[in-house]
Amino acid sequence: MRLSPVGLLLVVPALLAAAPPAPVETAAWEPATPGKVPATMAPALRTGTGPEETPAPPYAPAPPVTVTPLAAPAPPPPLRTTSVTPPVTPESAPPLRTAVPVDPVTTPAPAARDYAPRRLNFPDGVAAAFDVPYQALKGYRPVTLDLYQPRPRDYPLPLVVFVHGGGFGGGDGRHNGTFEDFPGALAALAAQGYVVASVNYRLSGEARFPAALLDVKAAIRWLKSHAAADATRVAVWGAGSGGQLAALAGVSCGVPALTASDIPADAPSDCVQAVIDWYGPTDIRTAASATGFNATDSDLGTFLGCEPAACPPGLAKLASPLSYVSATSPSFLIAHGGDDPVVPVAQSQALAAALKEKGVPAELVVYPGVGQGFARNGAADPVLNRQAMEKVAAFLAGAFPPGPIGVKTAARRGPLY
Repeated sequence: MRLSPVGLLLVVPALLAAAPPAPVETAAWEPATPGKVPATMAPALRTGTGPEETPAPPYAPAPPVTVTPLAAPAPPPPLRTTSVTPPVTPESAPPLRTAVPVDPVTTPAPAARDYAPRRLNFPDGVAAAFDVPYQALKGYRPVTLDLYQPRPRDYPLPLVVFVHGGGFGGGDGRHNGTFEDFPGALAALAAQGYVVASVNYRLSGEARFPAALLDVKAAIRWLKSHAAADATRVAVWGAGSGGQLAALAGVSCGVPALTASDIPADAPSDCVQAVIDWYGPTDIRTAASATGFNATDSDLGTFLGCEPAACPPGLAKLASPLSYVSATSPSFLIAHGGDDPVVPVAQSQALAAALKEKGVPAELVVYPGVGQGFARNGAADPVLNRQAMEKVAAFLAGAFPPGPIGVKTAARRGPLY
């Protein structure tokens, strides 16, 4: 059947509308290249089934993408630096503070002088020097003394040397028994017209007998040369173990076994003219049993280096003042408490009897009801202490009459020496 032209016009569009769309040819996938896109795009799909719509015009090619290279990073800002203060010029600097000159008169003494012996003033014009060294032996500490000097006189004054107690292993020159202020008591004695010294010595824990005795004798020689005292009027005085050392020094002048071997030939003698013994042991042999000193680690045992009962023969006798009493012994004042539990009063009684037997002036004073250190009922008795000091002053005044005297020479000792 042949169609007229008008029929063709009506049929062709309908067939076209019913025919399936032609397949769209697509390009193979490939990664997108920066700055490059396809020149053409697929036509838009038709939506719906309504009347034919005028197809949308194809997309125009996208303009090429211009890739801007990354810019170089900007440099970091400069670090903040600490500003340097310009040096101060002399014109702008404040003036330095200068020390104010000190008057030389008020300039304090150099620190080194703090090590010098201390000097003190006591009532009645007594001047004291503490910690004066009088001997320095190799291997031992320097030993010292305290020196009390009264107002100067036109003549040399007698010398009094005190030896402290303490069981041979303790104590010092500024303490004694129950005296509250022993330096004050020594200064009061000096004010009566004496040069007074209180000596320290090597204790039993530092050196054994006869070290302490040799120190006391060295102090006597040193004082005769340096204390501006009358070397012919010397008294040695001690309490307790110091009483034993004082008595032994008084009666053993010139005994070779109790004399140092290195004394210079021109050194003064260590002989004395008077002794004051306060409750000191005088016979070590009997003291060992009478006072309990024979116990282990006793004071006397440490002093001797052996307990008296176990010592080598002759050692206890060598350390006993009673062994050296002779007709040439110096005069003695002996004082003891009647109830002394440490050193029996019999020790002082035996010494006084031996001295009187040899014709040596000796006075024994026994204080009833008094114990060691002149303590009464275990406590200090200031009245008794004052009485004991008054007795010392009276004894010294009798042994060394006040005023100048002629030069004397220490008498040569008896056969024992």
